[in-house]
Formats: sequence, structure tokens, C-alpha cells
Amino acid sequence: MRARALAPIAALAAASGWCVLLLVVRKHAFGAAEYGGLVWNLFLAWIPFALAVALLAAYRRGSRGLRAYALGALWLLFLPNAPYMLTDFVHLGEQHRLFDTVIIGSFALTSLALGFGSLLLVQLVATRAAGAAVGWLVVLCSIFLSSVGIYLGRVWRLNSWDVVERPRLVGSLLRAGLDNPLSHHYPIAFVLAFCGLLTLVYVGLYGFAAIAATARR
Repeated sequence: MRARALAPIAALAAASGWCVLLLVVRKHAFGAAEYGGLVWNLFLAWIPFALAVALLAAYRRGSRGLRAYALGALWLLFLPNAPYMLTDFVHLGEQHRLFDTVIIGSFALTSLALGFGSLLLVQLVATRAAGAAVGWLVVLCSIFLSSVGIYLGRVWRLNSWDVVERPRLVGSLLRAGLDNPLSHHYPIAFVLAFCGLLTLVYVGLYGFAAIAATARR
């Protein structure tokens, strides 16, 4: 892998280490906080990134069949874990709120960067395989489904594995939402707000990345 490709991975790894260091500093300066779950959530945010890298590598080796689709499905299954950490501010306590905001914000931004990085790689594969329109369709659908997954995770406390371990429960919740959907005002507002935010931020970052790529050429 080229050094140019390794640089962003190294930066994300360094950011992850910085997040953990902030927790250590917080423990020694103010005492331990109930933020151990942030480390686990950050680990989960690395999974879709690793799967996207594997998908890109498989595509470059000429894999276009079942393996590529399986990697894509697994990536989509775990993708909500990355932007999910934007909702971890609900754990913000009453004491040391300023420093704790920096901690949660660091974890959230790092995990969001991992999610957007993985989305960019998957869009690249989809664009090369089927064209730019399909690539953007994959992006929009993935962001929307991730927003639904974030709602299910935060409100109903479901996780990615529940799709496999408890598919009936996940299916029943989705069917209940689709049954007279206009009556579920809060879930609709949450999903649309989150989806809109993620879409606009991603499009903006994609535009800056395109400008940087053009400038390098």
C-alpha cells in the first residue's frame, strides 16, 4: 500500500490513541468516569472501515462476485456504529462537563471520520463498478439506513449483531414503523435530521477531497 494511502490510516489510528489518552488524563485529573463504553464504540467504528478497505482490495484483485457482495453487506451492517457516537453526548454528566465534552467530541469525530472514510472507499468501488450515479445512490441509501440503525441502537438499544441473532425482533420493529409511518413523528424527525446532517457533511467533505485531488494533479 502506498505511503499516501497509509497516511490517513495512521492519522485515524493516532486520533484513536489520542481519545484513549484523554480518558486516562480524565481519570488521573478528575477521577474515573462512566465512559468505558466509548472505547468499545470506537472499536466498533473501526470495523466498517476495515471492511471497506477489504472490499476495495478485493475489487482491485478482480473479485466481483459473492465475496464482494458479502463484504459490502457486512460493511453496511456495521456502518451505523461509526456515526452512532454522535449520540453519546447523552452520557454527559453534571461535573467536569467542559473536559468531558472534549472527550466525547473527540471520540465522536474520530468515529465519524472512520465512517466517512469507509463510505468514501465503498463509493469508489461502486462508482468504478457501475458509474457515478450508482456510487451516489449507494452513499445516500447507506446514510439513510445508518440513520435508521442509529435510532434503533440509541432508543431500542439494538446492535448490529441483532440483525443476525434476533432478526424477528428487528423485523417486528421495522414493520411497526412502516405501519402508518406518519404517526411516528419522533422517529421520522430523528432519522431525517440525522440523515440530512450526515449527507450534507459528507458531500462537503467529498467536495473538498475532490478539490485537493484536482490540485495534486
